[in-house]
Amino acid sequence: MVFNSSTGLPSRSSPAPLKRKTVGRFDYDNSLTNSRAIKNALSCSKLALESESSRSSVTPDQSRTLSTSAPASTNCLLGNFEESVLNGRIEPIGAVEGFTCDIGAGGSFCPKHVSLPVTAYFFQLSDDNAPSPYLGHINLESLGKKGYHIPKCGTVQVTLFNPNKTVIKMFVVLYDLSDMPPQCQTFLRQRTVYMPVEDNSSQPSYLRYLIHLRFASSKSGKIFLHTDIRVLFARDKFEFDPNVAKYELRSFTEAPSNPKFSPRR
Repeated sequence: MVFNSSTGLPSRSSPAPLKRKTVGRFDYDNSLTNSRAIKNALSCSKLALESESSRSSVTPDQSRTLSTSAPASTNCLLGNFEESVLNGRIEPIGAVEGFTCDIGAGGSFCPKHVSLPVTAYFFQLSDDNAPSPYLGHINLESLGKKGYHIPKCGTVQVTLFNPNKTVIKMFVVLYDLSDMPPQCQTFLRQRTVYMPVEDNSSQPSYLRYLIHLRFASSKSGKIFLHTDIRVLFARDKFEFDPNVAKYELRSFTEAPSNPKFSPRR
């Protein structure tokens, strides 16, 4: 959320950078060089959903821009937009205060739950004023220099509340960082996708929620959530027509593999 005044690029990025020649799902899309390219990418293009076991491809017909009568563009985010907005490459047009979250963890021990404010940013992404997703930013630096101490293996639970104190989403992320060396860092990203029940369905999938967690290890090998937590969540209540296809929410958790961990700066 902090931009360099001279370059316009974010001052912070993902903690485990990929090699230049490595093609990975967390890499940047160099084609997003202007607002027009971003809008074209977001105009209800099909989500190129990737799982741990398979990678689906998008045909030219699927990647065409659809009419504004199709589901809102916030429901069909592409990986390129996802990476750009999470790393601050798209400047928000405003922010909403009042969102909060509850953070907890479980494993070999259960740290005390903490409640923190969430700043929710929104964007102007299309000419038809379709609502953009919120980008929620949770600052962990208020918990201390190291962050939020968690077990080496277990679950992280982040519950997101709107300004009316109603639960928007409860993120539960399983992790195992028992092999993480001291003074290293990595991240996990969990996507919750609204997708057809049938795996071989030709119907599109839509990203609804996402959470990006950053982990760091101390000199003694303790594991911490550090710096911040970033979440994407849709602003509308979109449901696909059940007469066309049956849909359900599924969650997918991914982590960098090359390298899996990187040294702390």
